[in-house]
Amino acid sequence: MPFVYSSFIDHLAALPADHARHGDALRAIVELQVRRPSNADLSAFLFLPDQADHPDHEDAAQVFAQAVEQIYGPKPWVGDEIPLLFVGYHAMNRLSGRRTAQGLLLTDQALYMQDDFTVLFASPPPAQGHALPMRADDAGAFVSMLLGRYKAWKDWAAVAGRPESALSNRLNVLLDAVVTTVLDYHAQHASQRQAPQRTWTLTGLIADHAASDNLLDPANPKLAKKLGKVIGKFQITPDEPMQFALVDFPLFGGPYGLALTAKALYSKDLMEEPVRVGLERLDALSLRLAEKGDEVLNDQGIPLQLPKYASAELKVSFVELLKQEVLRLQASV
Repeated sequence: MPFVYSSFIDHLAALPADHARHGDALRAIVELQVRRPSNADLSAFLFLPDQADHPDHEDAAQVFAQAVEQIYGPKPWVGDEIPLLFVGYHAMNRLSGRRTAQGLLLTDQALYMQDDFTVLFASPPPAQGHALPMRADDAGAFVSMLLGRYKAWKDWAAVAGRPESALSNRLNVLLDAVVTTVLDYHAQHASQRQAPQRTWTLTGLIADHAASDNLLDPANPKLAKKLGKVIGKFQITPDEPMQFALVDFPLFGGPYGLALTAKALYSKDLMEEPVRVGLERLDALSLRLAEKGDEVLNDQGIPLQLPKYASAELKVSFVELLKQEVLRLQASV
């Protein structure tokens, strides 16, 4: 049954009481941030729950409701979330006349991004929910990372009548402030949640992203030659069985990227010497994708290189698999 959002009050009434009790307070603090005079230049793209006094759109409440149904409804990150802010606009399908919400939707637990619109299909694929960081200090990097991945700046800039860089910078400032406010609230009320832990598999990741040429599984005998090149170039010793590697094979310089063995993470940039980080030194939960998506950052301060041409979606999932497997290997020692 399709998800239906009628009003903020009705939505809260349908949530479990321990989640719903935060709704009014969160809506109030987000609204306070959004209504600051400094955000007046973005007003045409800012929509709050049940908003009846929007300066640019009489149907603002409907715009917000439609964004919630289209962006959050099909694939919630953790579920029972409280929609707080839609930042975006509507695109119209020329064949069906159907309006599709484009932009970013903030709930109390995640930030959803929808930038995949085409006139050839009735609706875009479900938006992906990105869990809010656990610390307010990380809000800026989190927002910058997502806006850096947004693909439809050209269309949005045309609607806004301003350069892409100016628009993205303004939205960065706004969303940084709003997400920080929400995270500060969570810190005070212990109201931030985590989705059930997903079990990632190497074979599943390879299949999902058609990545058998770059995400190497040592169990695949057809990859023996490629794996041998990685072991040699990364200077991996025979006593460290390889678990997997995400690498690229350019014409010159040999393979580069990141490999996990039973004892360490190995990384090699193109034409550079490899680096090794022993798992005993590493906090697995500190592993995270750099803002530019080219490295895996960690608590040791040693950037670990990722292949340049791997897709952003593959890199995000790869880092989650990496965390999971590092934790498993550390626990087995």
